[in-house]
Amino acid sequence: MRQILLACLIFFPLLFLACSEDILSSFGTVDTLITEKEALSQNFSRPTPVYGMRVAIRDDVDGDINNILDLLDKRAADFLECQFMMGAGIGSGDFKIPSGNTVFPLSMLRVFVVPFTFECEALDRDVCTGIFYPSSDLIIIAKESMNPCGILRAWKHEVGHRYGMAADHSNQNEFEPCIDPPDCGDDLIDLID
Repeated sequence: MRQILLACLIFFPLLFLACSEDILSSFGTVDTLITEKEALSQNFSRPTPVYGMRVAIRDDVDGDINNILDLLDKRAADFLECQFMMGAGIGSGDFKIPSGNTVFPLSMLRVFVVPFTFECEALDRDVCTGIFYPSSDLIIIAKESMNPCGILRAWKHEVGHRYGMAADHSNQNEFEPCIDPPDCGDDLIDLID
């Protein structure tokens, strides 16, 4: 009984610390640097079933590919409905966001799925769970992160950048809670579906 209690006292604080991206690199499960150029060299030959986003999935990503493609569509639709309340169909055509800029259909978006949190060249960090490159209309997204509920955890956040959230996160409050990552229950339901 003491051993179980001791294990819990050690394990649970570490579990909660894993939610902080600042300590990711200290855990050692961070992929090497992935650049925009490297990501663009991939073969984006897997379209998502609803929006037709062009997806490349690295060979070392485990799991059901169709489930990954479905989750990309489902969570993009959830974000669009939450953020704009005009129906998820706005992702299928050109859409003028409140800033006045036009966002092209999601079918123009390229998505590179990698297995884990990765080193990146972002504005405010050097370790990413996802990153959006507006000039290339490209998102690199980690299937899993250090967070125990990490399946495509940052996807809505990166889609938020595509639909007007500033790279420096200065207007992030306008996108909450629509960019919030799924919780453990949502990931379990998505996997069962």
